[in-house]
Amino acid sequence: MVTTDNLEEIFDIVDACDRVIGQATRGECNTNPALIHRAVFILIYNDRNEVLWQKRSLTKDTAPGQWVTSASGHVNAGDDYEETARREVTEELGIDVPLEFAGKFFYRYRKENEFSAVFRGRSNGPFHFNRDEISAVRFMTVAEILKKDKEKELKLSRAAHNIIDSLSLY
Repeated sequence: MVTTDNLEEIFDIVDACDRVIGQATRGECNTNPALIHRAVFILIYNDRNEVLWQKRSLTKDTAPGQWVTSASGHVNAGDDYEETARREVTEELGIDVPLEFAGKFFYRYRKENEFSAVFRGRSNGPFHFNRDEISAVRFMTVAEILKKDKEKELKLSRAAHNIIDSLSLY
């Protein structure tokens, strides 16, 4: 598979208490569940309280072509959750908005394990999304996207399901 993601990026590896214990590459972290790393997910709400969802590009290394939160990304070595969330919103959506911390959760996936911090922000756009990262964006309520996923109109990523469940966004 050809990916636009840099598999040589360096991420901090953390222990079960989210304390840094080493570093590894993105490629290693995304294929080895023993290497716990960090990620961020951002939910951007509009004035109607709908969430901006993004369909990931087919060239992404994880969940290509699947729908996920407004923006997301891994935390690079030496960075923190908040600065990563701000960077991802700017890089992926082309906006700069205040973000509010919503929670941090540990998620186990088949090929990777990560601590994920979730942030919220508000914007009606306009958005200038990064076509290398995102193939489409759309405002939908949580109920709408879950219905479309259930009816196989779209594929919601496991990460998005985890965030919806963890934050009780139903």
